[in-house]
Amino acid sequence: MLALQIIGAIVLVVLVWFGARLLLAGRQLDRLTPEGSTRIPVAPRGSVAAKVDGRLQRARAAVETLVMPEAESAELHPSAGAFRDRAQTYVVLGLGLLGLAGALVVGFLLVM
Repeated sequence: MLALQIIGAIVLVVLVWFGARLLLAGRQLDRLTPEGSTRIPVAPRGSVAAKVDGRLQRARAAVETLVMPEAESAELHPSAGAFRDRAQTYVVLGLGLLGLAGALVVGFLLVM
């Protein structure tokens, strides 16, 4: 029973960490883009948003290379619309992970 509690605590910490990072990155990108603007926000170097952008771009390229090994690296860039709306995507994914962590806490409390 103790092993399951430790594993659950580790999963909870990971969900909260990634959810908070994605939420922070989305908020940083939202602050960079004026309301109603159609320009693509550029995250400042060293910010959480820049780190999340870089890691997700590398992960996307790795997955696409596995799926389509014949594709060139220049072909693996996201569309302009996806890149423009990534702040909203980060916020939604971050809140989803935080909500999942909250559901785990409530479930754990109900079981005890």
